[in-house]
Amino acid sequence: MTNYLSNNVDACISLLESMEYTQITYRQQKNELRFSREEGLNPTAMRLKLDTLKFDGFSINLHGNLFSLVMQTQKLSFPKALHYIANQLGLEKSQFSGKIRYPFSGFYKGLMKEINEPEYAMKTYDESEIDEYLGKYNTMFFKDGINFQTQEFFKVGFDLESCRITVPEYTLDGKLCGVMGRLNDTKCSKDERWLPIIPCSRSLTLYGYHHNYDFIQQKNIVVVGESEKFVQQLHSMGSRIGLATCGCDISDVQTKYLKSLMTKKIVLAYDKGLEEDNVRMQAEKLVLNNAVFKNRVGYIYDKNNLILPKGSKASPSDLGKDAFLELMKNHIVWLE
Repeated sequence: MTNYLSNNVDACISLLESMEYTQITYRQQKNELRFSREEGLNPTAMRLKLDTLKFDGFSINLHGNLFSLVMQTQKLSFPKALHYIANQLGLEKSQFSGKIRYPFSGFYKGLMKEINEPEYAMKTYDESEIDEYLGKYNTMFFKDGINFQTQEFFKVGFDLESCRITVPEYTLDGKLCGVMGRLNDTKCSKDERWLPIIPCSRSLTLYGYHHNYDFIQQKNIVVVGESEKFVQQLHSMGSRIGLATCGCDISDVQTKYLKSLMTKKIVLAYDKGLEEDNVRMQAEKLVLNNAVFKNRVGYIYDKNNLILPKGSKASPSDLGKDAFLELMKNHIVWLE
């Protein structure tokens, strides 16, 4: 869908009009649209860059991209915003298979892939598959910094049959694709902790993507941890800029989607104990540097063990909000 909308003046104008934005003008030289919320207001107060689909609302201090603008204007979740756009423009899957104009002289061609392409295809399930697990919150996660409101938000539950805490996994567009189960026992071995209840390939998705997409676009930063717990702990801290790769090796698919967010900053917040060279290697995958867009990529590294205990496997989010903020403020190594 991004490929379809990028540099598509008519489609973007039609979409803005459907949300009752007005005074829409196309500035060809800058390849952007300017518009306002209603007649009589500053007609240049809002801007949509057609190549990147980045959005800026100068008068209301609101920023993001076209998708987050739809989410905010129509009060929709990320998956429902995608459906809204498709419905408003009369789009079907078959219409994405034709020749597409890519921005940046083909920069997006290798970066952006449609979710329904074969390499991204994942088996999905109806939400009713997890109904039996819901409403059963747990104190293990609570003691680990994940409050009950967060557990409800991410649909954390409990499977009575296997005695496991359930964590649903979702595709990038918000469809249920699996369920992981955490044994409800703090003393179990590492090999026993996590098992799939409904298996899925987590390397083809990013945990928290459809939950936090709008906030990541608004803040223009994404912080990437290893586990689902990382995203949930940040949510309990009041932060909605976290995603998880569900492992310490960022897959090609995950790399493309992290880059496609086009945030100014990407920060890796991997667990203590990984060699710095390994973390740096993962961070280097996420660098964008071309004539049109350049991001800043870094990683949390507590070299002198000032926050994260030496020899531990602690996540940067494990020690609470103050510790996490300190790591973000003073312990990021930025790639040059």
